[in-house]
Amino acid sequence: MGRKSKLTDYLPVARHGNKDSQTKEEKGNGESTIEEKRQSLCRRAGANEQQGAVFLELSPLDKLIQFDLDWRYGPCTGITRLERWQRADELGLKPPKNIKDILMAHHADAQYQLNLWSSYAI
Repeated sequence: MGRKSKLTDYLPVARHGNKDSQTKEEKGNGESTIEEKRQSLCRRAGANEQQGAVFLELSPLDKLIQFDLDWRYGPCTGITRLERWQRADELGLKPPKNIKDILMAHHADAQYQLNLWSSYAI
């Protein structure tokens, strides 16, 4: 019988970079490749900091929507945003303090208190 086909047989092969471009010195001691990886990680960390800066520029409602979409603090259906924040805090999940500040500042406004999926039936 013939060989069974795999899903990866239909995908194009992607090659990143030219491995032959490294000199023998770089291959010999391995220091430059480690340094390149460290610099790459530093660049990625810088990109994450820039994304965090964008998060700080969001409106309060947009921050609350981001909180609703963040799975790290547990499910949010069937409870208010403040109840979810308090539950996450009790469980030691360290929810953002600025979210509680926004919720406390707008405690009477249902638009701020109800989560993103509150209008959908459970």
